[in-house]
Amino acid sequence: MPEAVAERTLPHNLEAERSVLGAILLHNDAFNLAAEVIDSHDFFRDAHRRIFDKMVKLAERGDAVDLVTLKEELGRSGDLEEVGGPAYITALVDGVPRSMNIEHYARIIKEKATLRSLIFSANKILATAYEAEEEADAILDQAEHAIFAIADDNVRDGFVSLRDLARGSLETIEKLHAR
Repeated sequence: MPEAVAERTLPHNLEAERSVLGAILLHNDAFNLAAEVIDSHDFFRDAHRRIFDKMVKLAERGDAVDLVTLKEELGRSGDLEEVGGPAYITALVDGVPRSMNIEHYARIIKEKATLRSLIFSANKILATAYEAEEEADAILDQAEHAIFAIADDNVRDGFVSLRDLARGSLETIEKLHAR
């Protein structure tokens, strides 16, 4: 992998992640709006992934998703201190923007996750192509499969033009190759 790519920070928006988690803690209805767009793997920060996972478990059981139940669930699994402790969980609700914007924040998280997936796939495609241990057609098939898998993941939050996704992917691959 080129050094310039390795040194760059992957796309993410921690403010959007905190806003989504905080809005869910304040308004349980916000959970369904967020869950329609994102999964826990879409979060950049590991602590946020763990927190959202616990929120999903609470919601699946029909429990309220609030500060008390979330702290209890995280404590029970031994994750409370790992995600920043009770103070961090409480701080998630401080300064939360309007909860009616949660869908927009969730889309930001999803977009950043998609960009990270494209970067990972592009790097894998580059490495495979440089190694040239397989025929070009086989590498092309693998690249196509990787890009379609990313596109399939995006379909759940609305249709994405395959042309737009492919164009963006090819541009990313070309930029990475140029370095």
